[in-house]
Amino acid sequence: MKYKEVLYRVCVDEYEAYHLYRALAKTPIINQRLKEALKKAADDEFRHYRFWSGIVGDCRSRLSIAKVFLYRILLLLFGVTIILKIIESMEVDALKIYSSIATIRPELKDDIARIREDEERHEERFVSSLDEGRVRYLGSITLGISDALIELTGIYTGSLGAFENTVNAGLTGLLAGIAASISMGIASYSQAKHEALKNPRMSALYTSTAYIVVVLLLALPYFMLSSIAIAFTTMILLAMIVVAYMTFYTAVLYNKKFLKEFLESITLILGVSFILYILGLTLGRIVGIKTMD
Repeated sequence: MKYKEVLYRVCVDEYEAYHLYRALAKTPIINQRLKEALKKAADDEFRHYRFWSGIVGDCRSRLSIAKVFLYRILLLLFGVTIILKIIESMEVDALKIYSSIATIRPELKDDIARIREDEERHEERFVSSLDEGRVRYLGSITLGISDALIELTGIYTGSLGAFENTVNAGLTGLLAGIAASISMGIASYSQAKHEALKNPRMSALYTSTAYIVVVLLLALPYFMLSSIAIAFTTMILLAMIVVAYMTFYTAVLYNKKFLKEFLESITLILGVSFILYILGLTLGRIVGIKTMD
């Protein structure tokens, strides 16, 4: 990329960051301390934009509104911590670009140094302002979701060879899932009692809630569709969406590779499902239950 294009891209990024921080600061679900940090960051980014636009000219982007809308959707889906982690990764790239610009344009070295200080200060303020429950209790949530996925996909896969009625299969999974969510909540409570930084009640609540949400989601196709094969296929697709959601969340949070983590999880779920399908089919024939055509 040519030098002038790099400067223009930096200017556009600062302009879009200004709109993004300003929009996020207006979001009701964010605590007051973080709102103040975002407002201050927006002011800094606007000042950076004015600096760079003075060098490259007008660099306002028409995509800013669309990006802000996208980030608001992501905020609702993944929470503020993930959004700020994504922004942080963009800032790391920006800092590398600043270093190369300072080498090419030594007269901008002091100004770029001040911009770098602002960016680093943003990160410090964001980190000190974050206190998101879904992050603190991510282990409890992951426990509930992963266990529910394995158990429910296993039950519904087994039902392919044991049931021909979708409602019966759906009720089996639903009742087993509700009972298991209570059991997992109790187990999470007991485990959290031995962890100093966790509230056992909150840990149990997050685990049980995550579990029951997955249970209801995977049971839904069986109460809406009459074909058990179509209901099962839909259930598997929903399970893959849940896996993709959690994999993306943890990949961004812990800087892991999304595709590798996603494929490992999907392979595990599909492997268990296949084994239980064979088991359900075999047991269905042994006890004389009519299987799916």
